[in-house]
Amino acid sequence: MVAVTQQDKAKAALEARELFIERNAIQAETSGLPRIAGRLIGIFLLDGGPISFAELAERMQASRASVSTNTRLLERLGIIERVAMRGERQDFFSLRANPFLIVLEQSIADCQRFTTYVDELLAASPLPAEATARLQQAQDFHAVTAQTLQELLAKLAERQKQTAAQAVPAKRKAGAPASAPASAPKARKARSTAARRTTKD
Repeated sequence: MVAVTQQDKAKAALEARELFIERNAIQAETSGLPRIAGRLIGIFLLDGGPISFAELAERMQASRASVSTNTRLLERLGIIERVAMRGERQDFFSLRANPFLIVLEQSIADCQRFTTYVDELLAASPLPAEATARLQQAQDFHAVTAQTLQELLAKLAERQKQTAAQAVPAKRKAGAPASAPASAPKARKARSTAARRTTKD
């Protein structure tokens, strides 16, 4: 049986990270995002940040212009944010808190805006029946999508609250010093009283 060394484990872990980043890039591309944006999302999901612009360009092995374009895109989508680091002149970026809830909120707003656009168009311009039917069908799709996403958003927000509530007691338990038995204060008091009596005697 071949023994697995620490070097082998480290290599396997690095390969697993790179595979995740590349898979995320492919998935992002199928969703309409640039592949490099998907790679950036994968990096921030793994490392969180802050990560400097120079480090991102080096890790991505991409041009600074390409990294700049895609970091701005992810900022607009609400996935990452630009952060300031004391003593540093270059830009740093971090994954935003609850980035996917922010993306959902933006999608809901987009759907609601579309339904408003259709209402305004139909109110201002008489259209053929066929065109009106197509617009109303699209409007119904966006309205139902917005409602469904709102329900999903509420579920995710509630789930995060529950997760956070469960994490707080765990942190307290891990950081709290071991509590003395209930009888410990009485025992200390008794020892103190005995010591005083001995001194007097």
